[in-house]
Amino acid sequence: MSRKLFRNDAVKEVPYTNESKRSLYSMLEFGAAHASEKAEALQYFNTSISYKELLELVKNCAAGLVKLGVKKGDKVTICLPNIPQCVIAVYAVNRIGAVCNLVHPLSTKEEIEYAVNLTKSRFILTFEMNEGHCKDMDATVIRCRTPQYFPKTPVGLITKAVYHQKVKNEPRLENAVEWTDLIKGGAGISLPEDTVKPEDIAAIMYTGGTTGHSKGVMLSNQAINYTSSWLVRYYTTGDSHIGDAILAILPVFHAFGLAVVIHVPLSAGLRVILVPRFNPKDCAKIIRREKVAYLAGVPVMYERMYPFLKDHDCSFVKHAVCGGDKVGEDLLNRYNELLKDETGRWKFQPGFGLTEACGAFAVTRKEYHSFIDGSVGKPFDGIDICLVEPGTTEVLPNTEEGELCLRGPSLMSGYYENEQATSEVFRTHDDGLVWLHTGDVVTLTEDNTIVFRSRYKRMVKINGINVYPTLIENTMEKCEPISEVCAVAVPFKNDRRIKLYVTLKDRKADEEAVKEEIMTYAKSNLNHWSCPKSVVILDEMPQTKMNKTDYRVLEKRG
Repeated sequence: MSRKLFRNDAVKEVPYTNESKRSLYSMLEFGAAHASEKAEALQYFNTSISYKELLELVKNCAAGLVKLGVKKGDKVTICLPNIPQCVIAVYAVNRIGAVCNLVHPLSTKEEIEYAVNLTKSRFILTFEMNEGHCKDMDATVIRCRTPQYFPKTPVGLITKAVYHQKVKNEPRLENAVEWTDLIKGGAGISLPEDTVKPEDIAAIMYTGGTTGHSKGVMLSNQAINYTSSWLVRYYTTGDSHIGDAILAILPVFHAFGLAVVIHVPLSAGLRVILVPRFNPKDCAKIIRREKVAYLAGVPVMYERMYPFLKDHDCSFVKHAVCGGDKVGEDLLNRYNELLKDETGRWKFQPGFGLTEACGAFAVTRKEYHSFIDGSVGKPFDGIDICLVEPGTTEVLPNTEEGELCLRGPSLMSGYYENEQATSEVFRTHDDGLVWLHTGDVVTLTEDNTIVFRSRYKRMVKINGINVYPTLIENTMEKCEPISEVCAVAVPFKNDRRIKLYVTLKDRKADEEAVKEEIMTYAKSNLNHWSCPKSVVILDEMPQTKMNKTDYRVLEKRG
């Protein structure tokens, strides 16, 4: 880093109040005051935006939206990658008391139209790659140009020119409102009184990828702020943090991305380095150059960054949280070694979550020094858990394997306009309490650590025996030739059998010899019914938009 960053190492506590936790916007205001308005809030391609500048942009954006006709309770669709306009818009919409309708920026026209129609959204923030999808939608489109906040340096200007060349043929709408006009239009305009309440819905986020049709998950200010404030206090109490950076590689439209990667740091006065498109080499370079203190990502991202980090000193990283998919023991061990400092403590921390619980509700504790395969940590304070017979409300002893259920302040308010789906996951138990059924089959250790076994929907019966593809994958990823693995059930005579799809570490290896090695390993390490009937070698594993292995694609392939 060549520039001098504002730091205040004397600050080691984060004294939230009920008022600061009232809304997402009030938490941003707290973060700005906590750090100092001159502290750096956002970094984007070496452009720095201070907390003072960020607050001003948020207020001007909010006023500009009000001028366009946005009112409290309106749904504003934000269909953007991790660019400054996306972050600014989230807090601006929240300041008004409107609802962020967060949609994957690379969604198809049909997917965007579905989210817009479902919520009756009249305003859509787009960028170059999806603006054309919004043609003929009955909504005001706001054009957010990706290079808007590129640095005004020779390198920044060249990057801007290259990007313009790349997107020059993307369709544009004649009547779209320019972001710059929106901001200018709000300058100097007073905002209405801030009447946002903790229980008000702050965001609608969409499930999908590996669990079926998308549903709109309603997350309140209280739910998001509970998740974010717990993580802030857990990770920063007693530790200097003003000026520390987090690398924002998870997208804002992802619950983990919004609550953890964006809202946590901005609520604590940290610095957010925005990455609109994940590139492992570039991200590793940023981590090393900026001495990034906090990382949060999914396993495949860590795996792909590792070759560009492994030969460098990364002991400056304070914590690296990994969730969203199974975390293999090999990946965990490699990163714990990579991030090791003079304390010798383990810094790579598997976590667990789902959109319906703001993206995260459990994390491996800082003091751990051993790992159980499949462990994803303990629930946050205030989150109650229990186990039930999968698909029922029959509570099981914590010593048995069962479906994980949750209660607590970070849970969703329900699925938007889908009472049936809401009632299917929020169920009343014999204790008279309502629990969220996660669909995840787990076991619990004596200290309440959650050990993930499988998604209930992925469990298959083979010859009447419960077989868990996730457990097969956990075992087979330890087989030396395998880079990535996915187990699926396919028809076999009058029953089913497991087929294993893999990618290889050495793409030039003799495939027949490798298949034989994999089958030998499987027979030695899996029970009879979990053992694959066949192995298929792929050039690359199919991924969902959330960078998870898309097992459904392979199930259809059979």
